[in-house]
Amino acid sequence: MIRNLSRYSFLFVSCLLALVVFTTMQLFAAPKGYRITVKLSDSKDTAILLAHYFGNKQYLDDTAFLNKQGVFVFEGSEKLHEGMYIVAGQSKSKYFYFFLTGSQQMEFRCNPDDVVNTMEVKGSEENRQFYAYIRYLGNKQKEIEPWNKWKQANKEKNDSSVIVQARIDAIDKEVKAFIRSFYSSNPEFLAARFVKANNEPDILPYITDESGKVDSSGIFRAYKQHYFDNFTFSDARLIYSPVFTTKIDYYLDKLVVPIQDSLEKDIDRLMELSEGSKETQKYMAWYLSLKYESSEIMGHDALFVYVVRQYLEPGKVEWMYPSAKDNILKRVNAIEPLLLNKTAPNLIMLDTNNVAHSLHAIKARYTLVFFWESTCGHCQKEVPKTLKFYEEFRKVYDLEVFGISGDTSLVKWKEYIRKNNMPWINVNGHLSLSGNYHTLYDIHSTPVMFLLDENKKILSKRVLIDQIIDLIGKREEVLYKRSEK
Repeated sequence: MIRNLSRYSFLFVSCLLALVVFTTMQLFAAPKGYRITVKLSDSKDTAILLAHYFGNKQYLDDTAFLNKQGVFVFEGSEKLHEGMYIVAGQSKSKYFYFFLTGSQQMEFRCNPDDVVNTMEVKGSEENRQFYAYIRYLGNKQKEIEPWNKWKQANKEKNDSSVIVQARIDAIDKEVKAFIRSFYSSNPEFLAARFVKANNEPDILPYITDESGKVDSSGIFRAYKQHYFDNFTFSDARLIYSPVFTTKIDYYLDKLVVPIQDSLEKDIDRLMELSEGSKETQKYMAWYLSLKYESSEIMGHDALFVYVVRQYLEPGKVEWMYPSAKDNILKRVNAIEPLLLNKTAPNLIMLDTNNVAHSLHAIKARYTLVFFWESTCGHCQKEVPKTLKFYEEFRKVYDLEVFGISGDTSLVKWKEYIRKNNMPWINVNGHLSLSGNYHTLYDIHSTPVMFLLDENKKILSKRVLIDQIIDLIGKREEVLYKRSEK
């Protein structure tokens, strides 16, 4: 009996030890998911929002409600993407930003009316230092402000202005040193990489010769070449912050010559810089294709085609959204035949007397392909402009208009032509011998105009009469200058 009791006691102790070990492991195991506690003083909100950046967009992640302890808790069983996040009020006003990294278990306390100076952070050394960094910059801004105001009010150079400028320069030098120290002392912090990426590159060493003389002619070239020196392309977390698309857009929109060859070359450079991270490279290809597909600048759709054909379609870069692959390729196939300088697809259609007319058979220096409908309000405003344009420039520029109506009622179509005295070639898109014009010319609304040259190559598209007049005038100037040489 005693032996059995001893055996049971041994089993009990063993089980107890196992339970203690298991409990200890649970206590010290890395927490799963995220838990973000927010305490807002002097706030009337009963609910707040958590959102993250993805490029230049913001997406909602969670909603937290005020609990009995007077705090808001965002909580989930799965971790969120590491990146820059926003806490916003019920009116969607942004209260503060923070970086969600590491364990994703952190606490923020602040007054929404003075976030920077009241912010207290627990559980995140990165955010604690980030807010200390912001406070420092704010204090230095206050320090330098009166000196700058004095300088603006006193333009004359004298002893006082020299002293003031020296003080401004000293503060500026101190701030720059502090910023460099922040990101060099914390190289793995996403906050540090974000701050560094937002700072201009130091190009002075690249434009200064051995004697110390600065080559001012090389400033732009050096700036463009070293523009991304402070940007860590290998850190895909920067995608989840606004700095990524801001840097890319500025580079392509401001630093690159806006012609196709130059833009393609620098797109290649960006794709090469992104090779260190598959996620960054996927996002880069997706963002560039979207940027140029939706661009309002005529001709930029060629860059959309370039990115897809060069990187996505052959599999050099993985599709960010594989489910969208077929739709994107369909879009590329639809617009590729309509790129600038391509020969416009031929159209053969019947006029009001059932006589067939071929677009490619028109003998003219310029051909304006005009898609319109009699019931379209915008078309009704554009028709008189087109009539005036036709009358003024038909003989001057050897111009012809190929007007394609989308009217399904042939009676209304003919009545509108007679009423408005439209003297050019008028055909109906539904009386086609060459296929569906909607597909051939990617027409989804009206009015739409394509301007073709004497060889029926596309000179412009999806711009209307006012811009077409300017385009023809500029082209004629260029051709005239060439003929003078």
